[in-house]
Parts: sequence; C-alpha cells; structure tokens
Amino acid sequence: MNKKVVAIGTKDMVMGFTLAGVDEGFTPENDYEAMKKFDQLLESPDVGVLLISESTAEDIREHIKKKRMEKELYPVIVEVPDKEGAVEDKEDPLQRKIRRAVGIDITSMEES
Repeated sequence: MNKKVVAIGTKDMVMGFTLAGVDEGFTPENDYEAMKKFDQLLESPDVGVLLISESTAEDIREHIKKKRMEKELYPVIVEVPDKEGAVEDKEDPLQRKIRRAVGIDITSMEES
C-alpha cells in the first residue's frame, strides 16, 4: 500500500505542494483546527509523510511536543519554511537528525 504525502499549513504553502503533486493539503483557520487536523493525520494509517509549515508548527509547538512524548511519531513530520522564510533561531530538524545519527555536526566541519 502506498503512503500519502499530506501538507498542512498556510494557503500558499499548501497550494504549492498540491501543484507539485502532494496527495492532499489542508489550510487550518486557527490553532484548534490545526491541532485537530494534525491529530487526524497522525492517526491515519495511509499517511506516510506530513509536511507542515513552520508557522503552523510554531503555533501548535506545545501540542506537537506533547504528541512526541506520548509515542514515536509516524508519519514522518517535515517542517517547511513559509514564503517569508525560515523561522529565526530554529534548529534545522534534518541537521539535528544527522548529528544524532553520525555523532558530529557535519555543517560545522571545514572543507580541506
């Protein structure tokens, strides 16, 4: 069974990913709707990747943290910068995962 890629976030972000071939997209009106849709997508067995705009993720950050503490999250959650750019002072989650897997920060290594 193929897993779906789903986007949740700002109108522009969702529209862009939908045009790029993402299976479904949702634009919540408020934080409550965002949390509700996030929970529904986490429980959906056919969702493999959840793309969430950084601004939406920031709005429901405590909820996301709570869900992560409850269990290992699946689907894979990827935070995507909005058209305004990346959230300031936010660690890149991919960089963090690489550092955890490899044991060093590969982005701070100097090229020889």
